This record gives sequence, structure tokens and C-alpha cells, in this order.
Amino acid sequence: MFSNAARRHLANVARSSRTASVRSASTSAPSSSSSGLWRNFRLLAGVSTVAATSYYIGALYPPEFAHLLSPRTAPPPLHPDDPAALAHIAELEDQIQHLPILEAHRAREDKDEWYETRPYLNLPEERRVNSLTAGTLKGPGKLAIPPLVRSRRDHTENWIFIHVGRALCGHEGVIHGGLLATLLDESLARVALLNLPEKVGVTANLNINYKAPTLADQFIVIKVKLDEAKGRKSRVSGTVEDMAGNVLVEANALFIQPRYAKLLNSGAVRHMLGEPSHSKEPITPGTVAPVPVKLPGGAQTLVDSRNP
Repeated sequence: MFSNAARRHLANVARSSRTASVRSASTSAPSSSSSGLWRNFRLLAGVSTVAATSYYIGALYPPEFAHLLSPRTAPPPLHPDDPAALAHIAELEDQIQHLPILEAHRAREDKDEWYETRPYLNLPEERRVNSLTAGTLKGPGKLAIPPLVRSRRDHTENWIFIHVGRALCGHEGVIHGGLLATLLDESLARVALLNLPEKVGVTANLNINYKAPTLADQFIVIKVKLDEAKGRKSRVSGTVEDMAGNVLVEANALFIQPRYAKLLNSGAVRHMLGEPSHSKEPITPGTVAPVPVKLPGGAQTLVDSRNP
């Protein structure tokens, strides 16, 4: 009898345990499910908040690569006679004169070994209109103001400050690489030619390495130095840098003086390159001003109109 009563008691306990387990499972399942849904909701809300914040910050302050991938179209350049264009040019001229890097250069300890010039201003207007950089590319949105040159008096080094506008782009917002090559060719030539015996030379070789995009509508400085001057050859090198000192382009070149250079008036070339007024044989526009002459191979120089 005792054993039967014990078996019945154990059976009741087992049924009670199974019933409690089923009840516990039935009550905990909904709780666990609702907890998982809440966690997923919080995760989704957090991701959405971060995404929305990033989008608005990026729209207000887009990173540089975003401008390159999806540039904003700029308006066309202003007409040169537009009052707004004249005001813009005046503003750029004021800015170039107060560039921190230029002011620091003017205050260097060796400042007396340097002089300052604006070579494009030495070209008479009737000749400037047929010059690519001094005439064709002159104007608002392009080369709005003449380059400003800081040159060592021994002509071994130049710093040339230039503003490049939005109308000089290849890819929208990025200056055309061909234009940078042209500016480098002219900048390197200034140092090279002034170190040749007759101050006349042609580009024999120009090597360029583009290091980073040159963004439009900014000031750049082209730094040029003489590497070697020997006989009729000058080797020079230079860089294009932004105002923060980032190197955008590197280049080196070889310039050669033609054999017939002694027949030409080198004083005209020195004047055109912006050599100081106390240099030998300065030539100014007028009745005896030099006239352009096309040289073999496409080079061009100036000769005295009295001695064609």
C-alpha cells in the first residue's frame, strides 16, 4: 500500500513539474520575442540617425573627392567689360598682393637679392592680343590678372604667382593639364633663357609629372630653379604648388639657344621677360619697338624694327 501511494505522489509531482514548465515556456516566449523586436528597432533607429546626420553634414561640407566625383557646374565667365568682372579683377589683384606666402617671401632675410616684375605688362597691346597666355587666355574666369614674378637677381630662381579661373578646366572644377604644361613651359623658360648667352632659346625637352589635381579658382605658385647652364643649353626644374605648399605638378626641361641667336636683339627678349629697367639695352614700345619674327621650328622672338 505504501509503495502504491509513493508512486502516485511521484506521478503527481512529475505532472505538476511538466505543467509548470509548459506555463513558463508559454509566458517567456512572448517576452523573448518582444525583447528581440525592441533590440532590432533600436539598431535600425541608430543606423538611420547616423546615416541622416552624415548625409546632411556631407551636403553642407562636402569632402574634396566629392567635388571631383560630382562637381557643381560653374556659371560662364563674365564679359571683360562687365562692372562685376572689373570688380572681381580688382579683388584678385588685392588678394595676390596680400597672399601670406608672398608677404613672407618679401620679408625674407635675403629679400634684397630678389626683384619683382609683371612680364605680361611689358607686351604692347597689339602684340598681346595674339599671345596665348597674355592675350587669348586673359580675362575673368581665366588668367584674370597678370602673373607676379619674384626673381633672384642672378636669375637662378623664380617664384611665379598665378590665379587660375574656372574657365580653364578639363574636368569640371579641375584645371586642364595642358594649361598647366603651358604655364610651366613659360615659367621654366624665363629662368632658362635669362641664363643663355643671347637670352634666346627654344624648348628642346619638357618632362611633367602630375602629382595631384589642381583645383580651379585658386592661386598657385610655380617655383623654378636653374639646374645647369652650359654654353647654349640651360636645364631647369620646377613645381606647381598651392598656397598650402602641396606639390601639384613637377617638371624639368632643357632649353637650347639656336645658332643664329647672335643675329637677334636679345634686349627685346630681356624686356619682355621683365628684367629690371637697369639691365642692358632696355627696349620700350614705340617707333623702335621690336617686331615679332617667326623662327625655324616654330619658335618666336623679337627683333629691332630698325635692323630686320
